[in-house]
Amino acid sequence: MNIVFREYTVHRTEGQTLFSCRRIALAAGVAAAALLSQPAMAADAAEAAAAPAADSSDIIVTAQRREQNVLKVPLSVATFSQAKMDTQGIRQIDDIARLTPSLRFTRTSGVTGNNGANISIRNIASDVGAATTAIYIDDTPIQIRSVGYFPGNPYPRVFDLERVEVLRGPQGTLFGAGAEGGAVRFITPQPSFSDFSVYGRTEVSTTEHGAPSYEAGLAAGGPVTDKIAVRFSAWYRRDGGYIDEVTPGTNNVIHKDINSQDTYAVKAAISWRPIDNLTITPGIYYQNIEANGRNQYWEGYGNPSKGDYVTGHTNAEPSSDRFYLPSLKVNYDLGRVQLISNTSYFSRKQHQILDYANYLSTLRSGSPFGTYANKDATNAFADLTNQQRNFIQEVRIQSYNDDSLVDWTVGGYYSRTKQHLIYYSASGRIPGVISSGYPQYLGRYNLFELIDANDRQFAGYANVDIKPINGVKITLGGRFTHNKFDFVNFRTGPVNSGKDSTVLNSQKENQFTPKIGVTWQVDNNNMLYASASKGFRPGGAQPIVDPNFCATDLANLKVTTSPTGYKRDSLWSYEVGSKNSLFGGMLIVDANAYLIKWKKLQQAIRLPTCGFTFIGNLGNATGKGFDVSVALKPFRGFQIGGSLGYNHTTIDKDAYFDGDPSDANPGVIVRAKGQRVGGPPWSATAFAEMTQPISTSVDGYARVDYSFTGTGVRSTVPAVPYNYDASLYPLKSSDYVTVRVGAKFGAFDASFFVNNLTNETTPLARNHDTITSPLYYDESYRPRTYGLTLQARY
Repeated sequence: MNIVFREYTVHRTEGQTLFSCRRIALAAGVAAAALLSQPAMAADAAEAAAAPAADSSDIIVTAQRREQNVLKVPLSVATFSQAKMDTQGIRQIDDIARLTPSLRFTRTSGVTGNNGANISIRNIASDVGAATTAIYIDDTPIQIRSVGYFPGNPYPRVFDLERVEVLRGPQGTLFGAGAEGGAVRFITPQPSFSDFSVYGRTEVSTTEHGAPSYEAGLAAGGPVTDKIAVRFSAWYRRDGGYIDEVTPGTNNVIHKDINSQDTYAVKAAISWRPIDNLTITPGIYYQNIEANGRNQYWEGYGNPSKGDYVTGHTNAEPSSDRFYLPSLKVNYDLGRVQLISNTSYFSRKQHQILDYANYLSTLRSGSPFGTYANKDATNAFADLTNQQRNFIQEVRIQSYNDDSLVDWTVGGYYSRTKQHLIYYSASGRIPGVISSGYPQYLGRYNLFELIDANDRQFAGYANVDIKPINGVKITLGGRFTHNKFDFVNFRTGPVNSGKDSTVLNSQKENQFTPKIGVTWQVDNNNMLYASASKGFRPGGAQPIVDPNFCATDLANLKVTTSPTGYKRDSLWSYEVGSKNSLFGGMLIVDANAYLIKWKKLQQAIRLPTCGFTFIGNLGNATGKGFDVSVALKPFRGFQIGGSLGYNHTTIDKDAYFDGDPSDANPGVIVRAKGQRVGGPPWSATAFAEMTQPISTSVDGYARVDYSFTGTGVRSTVPAVPYNYDASLYPLKSSDYVTVRVGAKFGAFDASFFVNNLTNETTPLARNHDTITSPLYYDESYRPRTYGLTLQARY
């Protein structure tokens, strides 16, 4: 495979309406909160980045692997503290993405989505290959590589977290290959040797036209002796379903609220100080999510505007996703220098059933409800089991004296990630009959597949901050990574031409990811910075699609077989920014602008006839954008603010797929110049919060949060790229409003909330099984939900 480029003029039109009539809901929420707007007690430390704090002195992050005030970190960071997440009703990664401009989280729908999810920062987005966004629990990366049928990343649910940090832009120096576009870090509380604390939360809610939801959790910790401290938490949550299963054509409800979900989480840690300045902390984190069905519904069926979400699938789609994470952390204070070690083992097992009845009907008859020989819709499903094992060992030494002329960090990193996929695809025909001219595998399956993927990574890194004159800091950083990837794929069954086949592939590569930055701390309240940093993700291997079953699609690409590997992609990001605390801390401003040059994108080529996919390096792209956030605290007890993100990422030149670049006819365009990458260009949030003493012992508060995702924009290109799907038009803009009113009394906090106040039903994801299929699968926000929350902190 070769990618060659040709360039010609593109005329591009883009339209964007940033505000809609639904913004009235925000004004309504602010008006409700205004009832509490008299001079009041001081609010807790407010917002960071996406909504920065009016009092910034308490917002400490570890975005650069050392504790720093967020307003003095020279990169774009959005931070959510535990108290902030409780106030905003954040329960999972979807909520964090909704409230963080330039962070996009979308669940994929349809058979091609496989119940996975995509996460990206600043539109460095790809649903194939290695991850573009790093996902960390403390110092352990848990993101997954897409091999075979993408299961999606694991994400910890939100309970007993100290904070969540969203790092925008490549973090290749300190966080490695998975952080090409940025990183999302879930920071857990550590045992305390000084204070005993208890945190509890219980909640009950009801969703319009759906089942109730409820949760309960308790966390506690503190010193046991002067040498030992502990922290423990346990949490359970039930998310009630709101999608009904119907019989297609009749709309008779067979099962109600089929997309319910149960989540269990337990964490425990013990810290031991055998000698002064040495802390050893073993810990374990366990989480299990059991879902009865997907959150997707059938477009054109039911009436979502009235809360009537329905699906007509033939086979149930239960799933389970569980992981455990034992870890051992060592922190040794050597005096102005810290030695930090993290040893961890992440073990995940995901199992899911996907309904293939409509998919197979479309492939064989042209209609999702069509008939074909020996059809048996109950034997039309996929059974997937994915296992992920990560072993991580990292050691770093760093200085921590802010008054020194040089701050430095030096570290070594090793990881080994194993993925094991088992895939069965039932034939859709009566078990035991011929399928595609071949006997069914084990009497009922069209395809059986095994994948073993093994990633090994060795890295050394260093970061130095030099302070030549007062207020000026020069940052020089670099990371050298050696990556080795081994891949084994075994396939058999009728879709594999009735034979056994094995693909073996290995790749080795080295990559250096530097970072250069300059920071000017104008005074204690104002900072300017500029940086240039590189990020990458490694190449890999993949199964070949069956050359007989996909012969027509491969011929259209002028090849007889699909590639067994793909190369790394990389980018340079150039960013300038400013962080300011003005008028004595009443106004906080955090603004940045950036330019991204992304090369050799790992992207999917989807074959429209046979329905399979393979990965190629499909051209280069340029991204431009900015993030701005403000928070204003005009008087005691009241704060208001918001954030705005914009990104425009497009393909630089036409990318052609061709086995012979010297051919006068280079084949078909797989990515067209001007074609957009990632999601909609605009995203925004706004909030208002007020507090008011109700009595000498009770403080009342009200808060409204608003988030906006803009309309997707499809650029006009002079040539239609291969597998262009005109029916998947850009999604419309969407709004989301939450309101919470409550009271704090002593250690307790009781509140009433409404999520999705305006009952937004605009699809957030939309897909179908093939380009010609008229049946679309959509996902939207959970319908309007009312609830009560009781929290306790001691």
